[in-house]
Amino acid sequence: MKKYKPYWIYLILCLTISLTIIVLNNINDFNVPKIVQDINSGVIGAILTTIITLILLSNQSENQEKLNKNSVVYEEKLKIFNSFLDILGKSLEDGKLSNTERLNILHSFSILRIHVSYESSLELERAITSIDNYFLYVNENSVQNFDKYIILYTQIANVFRKELYGYSKNEYLGIFNFDNFKEISFKKRAYPLQIKNINELTEELSKYSEIMFEDKHETIVFDLSNNLKENFKLFFDFMHTFIDKLELDIQMEFMLTKYIVNNRIYCSIPWIKLLYKKNYFAHFGISQRKRFHLTSKFESKLIFSLEADEVDELHSYASNIERFLGQTIEKIDKN
Repeated sequence: MKKYKPYWIYLILCLTISLTIIVLNNINDFNVPKIVQDINSGVIGAILTTIITLILLSNQSENQEKLNKNSVVYEEKLKIFNSFLDILGKSLEDGKLSNTERLNILHSFSILRIHVSYESSLELERAITSIDNYFLYVNENSVQNFDKYIILYTQIANVFRKELYGYSKNEYLGIFNFDNFKEISFKKRAYPLQIKNINELTEELSKYSEIMFEDKHETIVFDLSNNLKENFKLFFDFMHTFIDKLELDIQMEFMLTKYIVNNRIYCSIPWIKLLYKKNYFAHFGISQRKRFHLTSKFESKLIFSLEADEVDELHSYASNIERFLGQTIEKIDKN
């Protein structure tokens, strides 16, 4: 209305004059000429039409102003809401809240309160106050409590949706479930096994169907087939018989670890340490490429390696094995 104030003044003035003429015309001792009455009638019609037009224009202008204002407010709210979520997310990223991070959340929340209703402000406050020491605890695998985070972000999202789109509580989003995140973040639990001889090792291997190991920060799994288990036993028998023939006082230690990951059971790569006078100098077993091998501990050198299904060719490595064992034992005796 303020925009058209000058027009309203002129219209009211004209309408006042026209109404005065009508009043004068109805007084008995005052006769207004017929032509003036006709003109005055037309003027009144024009004034009324103009008034209606101004009212419509004023309403349209006010509606447009409200629309523009609401659009600006919406964009500002969206910007502030996204900024708050970014600050909160980055602050919680490392699973703890430093003094600086707490101050950032307080500052961002103070700005946020300006743009939300009193009720929404209380809902957000209740959500944020759920961030306590228990909220930030991690489990034995150093994994955050995903359920707590999901509840927090869902509560905040519902408040923002209500402020932006006018959703009622009946239309609030429910708690979602990302149980796969828990499984992905679940680290393996390792149980080193105490094994005294090849019979115990063979019996233990019969319980597993998969081998797990880490290679360059990657977790790799491959099948532990019955054929691989049988050939591994043949490989051990060959090495044990060969060492006995050389009449060397070499001891063996059997290495195997049990892993439980997401309720599935795996074993590590089975291998055997070779010791002489308590010096661990070599080991043999299955390699990460599913091959049989003998490796020097002192030199980190591969003495031999062959495919797991080629155990019949072990005798061809006899001279290499004999030379390596003899030279290694001699070095240990000298030292």
